[in-house]
Order: sequence, then C-alpha cells, then structure tokens
Amino acid sequence: MKKLINILFFTFFCYNLSAQHLFSTLYYDLRLKENNSSFLPVSKDSDLKKEILGFQLCLKPIISSSIAFGNSEYNNMSFGVLFFSKINNKLSCLVDYEYYKGTQTDIINNFVQEYHIFPGKGKIDKIGDKYSFSNLNYRIAYNISKNFDLDVGQSKHFIGNGYRSLLLSDNSCNYPFLRFTTSFWKVKYTNLYTTFVDVRDYPIERKKHATLHYLDLHISNNLSLGIFESVIWQAKDTAFNRGYDYNYLNPIIFYRPVEFSLHSPDNVLIGCNIKLSIKQNIIYGQFLLDDLNISRQKNQDENYSGGFFQNKFAYQIGLKANEPLSLQNTFILTEFNQVQPYTYAHKAPMQNYTHLNQALAHPLGANFKEWIGICSYYYKKWNLELKWNHAVYGEDSSGTHFGRNIFISDFEAERDGKQYSYGNFNGQGVKTTQDYITATIYRQAIQESKIYLYAQIISRKIKSHLQDLNHLYFLVGIKTNLHNSYFDF
Repeated sequence: MKKLINILFFTFFCYNLSAQHLFSTLYYDLRLKENNSSFLPVSKDSDLKKEILGFQLCLKPIISSSIAFGNSEYNNMSFGVLFFSKINNKLSCLVDYEYYKGTQTDIINNFVQEYHIFPGKGKIDKIGDKYSFSNLNYRIAYNISKNFDLDVGQSKHFIGNGYRSLLLSDNSCNYPFLRFTTSFWKVKYTNLYTTFVDVRDYPIERKKHATLHYLDLHISNNLSLGIFESVIWQAKDTAFNRGYDYNYLNPIIFYRPVEFSLHSPDNVLIGCNIKLSIKQNIIYGQFLLDDLNISRQKNQDENYSGGFFQNKFAYQIGLKANEPLSLQNTFILTEFNQVQPYTYAHKAPMQNYTHLNQALAHPLGANFKEWIGICSYYYKKWNLELKWNHAVYGEDSSGTHFGRNIFISDFEAERDGKQYSYGNFNGQGVKTTQDYITATIYRQAIQESKIYLYAQIISRKIKSHLQDLNHLYFLVGIKTNLHNSYFDF
C-alpha cells in the first residue's frame, strides 16, 4: 500500500506542476537519435522555445517510480528537476538533478556488488538492501559564431544512429567534458576533451584523460560519413605522474600514425560511422579498429596460425524504418553488433575504454555477437513497444581470459606459455546465450507533458553449461522519458 501511495503522490505532484505550463518536452526518443547526439537525451528545438517573462525558460520535474513482481519483488523511485534557459540565442544552460532510492533485481544487485557502480548512474550509497544516490547533468553552451560552438559540463555523449554505439555511447556514467564544434559547408567537426575515472581498486580512484575527434561529412542529402578517433592515457602510474598531456589539445592531429611513430603506450581507437537515408528509412553502420598487428604474418612468424589476439575490431549494421510498408505511427529498428575478443581492452588496464567500471561503448564489453529488434507503435496518447536483444558471447571460466572482460590486460591472453596468442575467434570460451525481451505499454499521463504511466513485462534468459537463469518480471509505474538506462547486458 505504501508503494502505491508513493506513485499516487508523484502523479499528483506532476499534475500540479503541469498546470503552471512550465514543462519542456525534452525526452528520449530512439527515432530522433542523431550523429554525435549531445549531452542529454534528444530534444526538439521547438519544444524548448517557451518564453516566461521575456526569457526562454523551461522547468520540468523528473519523476520515476515503479513496482515489480516476479522472480524477486523490487521497487524504486526517483525525483528531481530539469532547468533550461537560453539568453540572446547565444548562451544556454541546462541542468538536471535526480535523486534515486530503492531496490533492484538480483542481476543489478550482483553488478553493483562487483563493480560498486549503479549502471549508467554512478557511485552509490547502500543502506541495507536499498540503494540511494544522486545524479547530476549540466551543460553550458555558447554560440561563438555561425561556425563555432563551445560546450562545457558533465554528462554523456553518443556517436551513431542506432540503439548501440561501438564508438562512444551513453552506456556509462556522466563525466566532465569540454566540447568544441566547428561547422561549415557540409562538414561538422567535433573536439571532445574529457576525464574518466578508474575504480577497479575501489574505493581508490585514478584519473585517465581522453581526447576524441569526430569528423562528420554530409556527402549528399542522403549520405553522411563520420571519421572517429580517440586517445586515452592515464594521469599517473607507479613510476611517473604524467598529468594532462597538453599535446593532445591539438585539434586536428590524427593520433594513430603519431602513436606508431613514437611508440607511445597510450590507447588509441579509430573508426567510422555511415548513414544512408532512403525516404523514411535509414541504413547505418559502424566500424571500429582498436589494434592491428600487421607484423604477425605467415612469412614472418613460424608459429603463425591466424586469430592473433592483437587484431581487435568491431562492426555494426542496422536499419531504422519509420512507417514501414505504410504502417502509420510505426517504427522498426533491427541491428547487428559484433565485437572481437579483447577489443577496448589494453595491456595497461588503466587505459582501457571504460569509465567508472563501465564500457564507454557496448555494455557487453567484447567477444560477442548481438542481434537487436525493436518495434514501436504510437496512437494518440498510447505507445506499445516490443524489444528483443539476443546475444551470444564467450564467458571466462576460472583462471581464463578469453577476451570478454575488458578490465583485464589483453596481455593475459597468452596461452600454453607462449608469448603471443593465436587461434582467437569470436565467442571463444564458455559459450553463453542471452535473451532480453521486453513488452511495454505507455500512456501519456498529463496533456502537454512527457510523463507516462506504463506497464512492462521483462524476460531475461542466460544459458551456458555453467549457468541457466530464467527471470520474469512484471512492472507498473510512472516516469518521464528523460534518460535512457541500459539493463540489457
């Protein structure tokens, strides 16, 4: 009864705020996700242009409360506020703060116990069987000129057009950033400077810095190509306090050739993103190259047998369709992702592609294949969404490292006392299949708002010769669709 009273209270709270017409309609919508999409969930500019006393000003509550029944009962709620202001079409500020408290599923509990992080949110304070934490996003943006924009804040970024990103996703927790964007002709060039945190030895925190470049070229009205590169380096190791390397402030350098020539120990990734629009359909893809050791060839290594562990890459291909086959108010996404063993890892674990014990790209880490299908139907205030994630990956057994765990040095891939590891393949190790299926029905609770009442069924199955899990949950709740949370890993 107490849980239901909490939900009713939040509904009443939202209704009273909406009567003041201070809502923005910022909300997360997969159909609107764009290249290099920003600091927070996607919004429509028209939604933000609400003037109060001559200022562009928006204020909205952040609400989420749910009760689950099934294999294990749990409940959680969060509340907060989002503020947006824009002055003279030059300076804008967006801040949202959210406080969370509640219980979760056994799988999330195990994740928190192992990594000391709540997925996508950050470090937690545990009180008995309940979790509590706060989450802050903020961004200050300034339009320097027609061609230059500057952003600074603490949040996330996403590069790509699909449900997942293999380059940079919003899977991890917030991080501080400085972003400089240059736009001209058909080119958009982004420099992103960030600081990530490593907490493998919790509660000890170690900083690592990163610089990312993304060049987005609109080749035609229907075709765009993006070039991506990033470099990560640790601020301090046992022998040297390096701090911030100001050489990486160079806005146009291509790091990989320089890294090779200088024999740098830093971790560099390069990749590309492609989008082809055909009417209301989008075909998209990504390719990421983490490492490629071309010196290991048949004519140079007598032990060569293929599958060298330092040949690390990932790719994605997908399709998004609005109103396919003339089905009105329907959206469909299908996507395939494959990441080879040891990708995103590094010989120095501090320099892996992670932040606060979470992957900066795909939540499954590496050594997997994944198929995703999403179908959504909208009718007036109602929305029905079906989602299916099917993944096949190779898990580690005791004392082995087959490449899924990106927090371990990839040099531990050595086998049979050999210096180098050959014969690696996708899915090696303990073959594990995972199916995560959700069916959700939403209803807009209040006119001119993005507050939804919803009911959801979640099925999670994980199967291998080491484990056989089958969880089924039923949820009811209320929420604002502001942030995307990834529990399908």
